[in-house]
Amino acid sequence: MAGGVHAAPDHKLTFSTYWPTSYNYLIDPIFTFAEVVKERTGGRVEIEIFHSQQLFGGKEEFAALERGDIDMSAPMDTYNTGAIPELGIASMPFLWPSPRAMQTSLDAGLWDLGVSQAMKKRGVKVLNVAAGGPYQIYGNGFEIKQPSDLQGKKIAVSGTAASRAMELIGAAPTSMSSGDLYVALQRGTIDATSRPLITGIGRKLYEVLDNITVVNMSYFATALAINIDSWNKLPADIQAIMEEAANERGQQQLMLLEEYMADAKSLFEENNVNYHVATPAELASFKQAVDPVYDWWRAQVPEANAYIDFAQNNQ
Repeated sequence: MAGGVHAAPDHKLTFSTYWPTSYNYLIDPIFTFAEVVKERTGGRVEIEIFHSQQLFGGKEEFAALERGDIDMSAPMDTYNTGAIPELGIASMPFLWPSPRAMQTSLDAGLWDLGVSQAMKKRGVKVLNVAAGGPYQIYGNGFEIKQPSDLQGKKIAVSGTAASRAMELIGAAPTSMSSGDLYVALQRGTIDATSRPLITGIGRKLYEVLDNITVVNMSYFATALAINIDSWNKLPADIQAIMEEAANERGQQQLMLLEEYMADAKSLFEENNVNYHVATPAELASFKQAVDPVYDWWRAQVPEANAYIDFAQNNQ
C-alpha cells in the first residue's frame, strides 16, 4: 500500500437498502458501518451501498438476502412477519415507552428467542438489531385525540398487527408502502396514516397533511444482516470486526433516533402541522381500544407469550 491508497479489497460486499438518504438516522449508521469495516480491516473489505431502492424495495430485501442476490441489507421486521411471524413483537401496541427501552430488550436477546435462528435457517445471519422508532398517527384535515376521531377514516398502515389495531379503533386500514403515501394523501385516497416521525419528514408528508399525534403506539426494528454464504467466506478476524462494527451501528442509530425525535416538533410546526403529544388520558383511551391486538397475536404465534414477557421484563 503506497501513498495511502488501499490495494484492491479481498472481499467486496453489496449492501442494498430501500431507505432514501433523507432517512438519516437509519442510513447514516450504515455508511459509518461500511467505513469502519474498511478501516479496521485495512481495506480488505469494501461494502458498496445501494440506497433508495436502486436494487430492491423494502419488501424485497429479505428474499434477496436469502437468494444471495445481495450480500447485506437492513431489512425491516414489519415487512417480514409473513416469513417469520415472531417479528410481529415490535408491533405490539404500547409495549415499550421509548426507543431506548426497546433497544434494551433487543440487546438483552429478544431476537435470540427464535427470530435470529429462523433467519439463519433461511440463509441469513443477523449481526445486530436496532430500534427503528415509534409509530405516530397522522391526519389530514382533522385532529386525533381519541380513538373515535379515526372512526370511518381510511388509514394507511404497515403490517398486519397495525391493521388489526386500526380495525379495533374503527378505522378502515389499508396496507401501503411509505413511498405511496404522499400521492395518496394529496389525492384524498386516504385520510390518515400510522407511521414513524421519519416518514413524515423524510417523505415530506407535512406538505399534504396538517395534524400529527404523538402516541408511540408501536415500533419497528432493523436488522443488520448478511447472507450466510457471504458470511462464511469471510475469515474469522474479519467476522469479529464486522460484528463489533454492527453493534456500534445499533448504538449510533439509537443516539441519532433520540436526537431526531427531540427535533421533530419544530420541524413539523415550521411546516404548519399541528403537533400534538397525547396526554396520559388520551393514551389510556388508545391503549384500551387496541389491547385486544395481544390476544389476536397470541392466536397467531405459539411462542407469543415468551416474546411479550421477555420484552416487558427487559426494558
